[in-house]
This record gives sequence, C-alpha cells and structure tokens, in this order.
Amino acid sequence: MMYRKPDLSFRLWAVTVMLLLPQGLFGVSPEKGRSVALGVVQSPKGVGFCADFYRDATSFRSLALTADLIDILDGSASTPGVKMTYYLNMVLKDWSEGKYAFYAGPGLMAGYVRDLSNHLGFAGGVSGDIGFRALCLKGITVSVEFQVDFALQFKSRYTDMSLYRAGYSHSYLPYLRIQYSF
Repeated sequence: MMYRKPDLSFRLWAVTVMLLLPQGLFGVSPEKGRSVALGVVQSPKGVGFCADFYRDATSFRSLALTADLIDILDGSASTPGVKMTYYLNMVLKDWSEGKYAFYAGPGLMAGYVRDLSNHLGFAGGVSGDIGFRALCLKGITVSVEFQVDFALQFKSRYTDMSLYRAGYSHSYLPYLRIQYSF
C-alpha cells in the first residue's frame, strides 16, 4: 500500500482540532461558574452557530461554523459556502465586574468559501477579531464583533491558488452573536 500525503483541508482540520484539545479548554466564565456559551451568529457575511469556551475572566476561545453568504444576499450567487473560525480572545477591558467587555484575539479560518470572483474553493489562513460583549439577562450574552481573514484559496481543481480577498475586503461588516452560558 502506497503512502499518500494528506491534503491541505485535512491538515487545516487537524491543526484546528489540536488547538482545541489542550488542558484548560474549559474554565470559569465571568458569570460565576459558567464555562461554555452556545448560540447563533448572524451577519451580512454569514449565519451559523457559535460557541465560547471560557478559561478564566481574562480569556476565552471562540469557535463558529457559518454559512458563507458573500454575494448571496445581493443575488449575484446562489450557492453559499461553509466557513469555520477559531479564536483565542483576550479581554482587553471590562466594566461592572465583567458584565461588559471589550476583547480581541488571533485565530484560524478554514472553509469552502466564495471569493469576490464568484468562485467557490477551499481556503485556509489566519484570522483576527475584535468585539464588545454584554451580559444582558441571566446567562444571555450579546456580542458585536468584526473579523478579518488573511487566507489562501484554491480554485479550479486545486491548480490555481490566490489570496482570499473577501476575507479582508468585507471586514467592515459586523457579526452579531447571541449566546446562552451553561
């Protein structure tokens, strides 16, 4: 049996899983003993599901799986892509004992996404986000954040690779996240 080198999408998936496995993934959130927040994320760029895993009051990990809606809402394309993002966010400033927080962090992005040229293809790269979080009701968190992706995208049967331009050209569009903490 001949050894086959793993493709790039498998490598990106494996790196993402390895980042999620270290000790300390689950910790304590700013809201007294809650360690996981699950919810939805919506934006003109995409809609999907998100999860935050709190380590302590100063950092948390964010994972989101979204349908990539670039060029879908304006009608220039009909098939959405799929995108997964992972961030290690650090709380930069908080008020009222963590009820309001300003955060930012680096991350990874991988998916089968549409670029500005209306072509779907596999993409992967580094990402970053910055946002503001508010604990509204008992266990309900609402966040507004901005994300930027710097990634490479494979097109036309993996023979053409280019910069994923939609990742940085649409970074001015905010994401709204609504989550419940467990």
